[in-house]
Amino acid sequence: MYHPKNLPAGLLLLFSVETLCVTWLLKIPGWVPFFSVLYGLSGIGIAIGLTQAPELHLPALSRRAWTLPVNHYRSVVVGLMALATWSWCQYWFEEMPIDITNADMLPIIKVMGERFIAGQHGHVYDIIPWIWKGTQPIYLPAMWLPYVPAIFVGLDMRWIAVAGLLFAFAVFIFLYRPGKYLNFFLGVLAFLLFWWIVADNTAGIVSVAEEGTVIGYYVLLVLALVSGRPWLTGLAISLCMLSRYALVGWIPAYLGWLAMEKKWRNLSVITLMGILCFVLLFLLPVGLDTFIRLAKLPGNYVAFAGRVWKDSPDVFSTAPGLAWFFGPGRVGLQHSLLIGLSFIVPPLFIFVGRRLGGANLPLAALKLALVVFFSFIDVPYLYLFYTSSFISLLALTLLLRQTDLTSA
Repeated sequence: MYHPKNLPAGLLLLFSVETLCVTWLLKIPGWVPFFSVLYGLSGIGIAIGLTQAPELHLPALSRRAWTLPVNHYRSVVVGLMALATWSWCQYWFEEMPIDITNADMLPIIKVMGERFIAGQHGHVYDIIPWIWKGTQPIYLPAMWLPYVPAIFVGLDMRWIAVAGLLFAFAVFIFLYRPGKYLNFFLGVLAFLLFWWIVADNTAGIVSVAEEGTVIGYYVLLVLALVSGRPWLTGLAISLCMLSRYALVGWIPAYLGWLAMEKKWRNLSVITLMGILCFVLLFLLPVGLDTFIRLAKLPGNYVAFAGRVWKDSPDVFSTAPGLAWFFGPGRVGLQHSLLIGLSFIVPPLFIFVGRRLGGANLPLAALKLALVVFFSFIDVPYLYLFYTSSFISLLALTLLLRQTDLTSA
């Protein structure tokens, strides 16, 4: 397959636009709707561009590789990053304690974890009367279960999300290959993303949100897809799906691609891992009745979005989602488009891409699926959008690494 010569530079430009649209450009008053469109178009461009790139692979791992001086330097960089993160997070944790007046996500997860520790497994999802006069927990098991050990030992539970973020950035550091100017600019963009999330904290990822764990799951999924290991892919898919619904339309598309490629062993292992994780992480901890109850919750999102439009309309004008264009009167239409496009776009993309001989189709379709899902999501909280950014970051890191090795 022909690979455009300037493809890495073009993808880097698109990633620059995508990164700026979810960071500092959001501070420009009145321009967020424009940047929302630009954000979506850049993400679509990255997904299409990945199909024109060489097949991405993880570098070979060996015991000797860990003894190389460059990996010692990378370990030092990760250590310094962890130290900086610890310092900034200490500041943000003191500034914004876990309290429903700041945000209710972590307080709700904390109650769920406390109920689980107390052995009230069948009541984890019961209404919490003292939060907003009765709140129904909606978080899936892979979202709240990781926080249980921290709650049990009395550690600030936000360190779990921070660990997910550090894992994501550490993976980038160990895959990153410094050298040519494109690599330099990629490093700058990665630093800007790190600084925005940890030091600026406008999105509240380290102080009030639980998104660090989700980012960690999706980074693991990227590694699994490019490694070609079905058991790891099945585990990563399960963790992603059991934390947020964003993956729901991509899963049948990916399984269909495996079937079209006649990768029956991979399909069987991934399916088996999915069933196993569903049983271990969902059915055993909280039971079938809870699963049935949660399966009905997505239908309540339209009403929830209506309440947010009434109580906190600034949410829709400060994040790069398309909800602002629909307004409070067309939330139902927006939700219908969210569901329809989430299930239609990924399989159509893979089908057309396969007919055209595209590469990296599962990863490219994953990127596109997240762009579509979060662009049309009912309530576009800013912290949701960074998961997609890390997929772009890792895909570009792998592409530039392979391009450098090929041209060396």
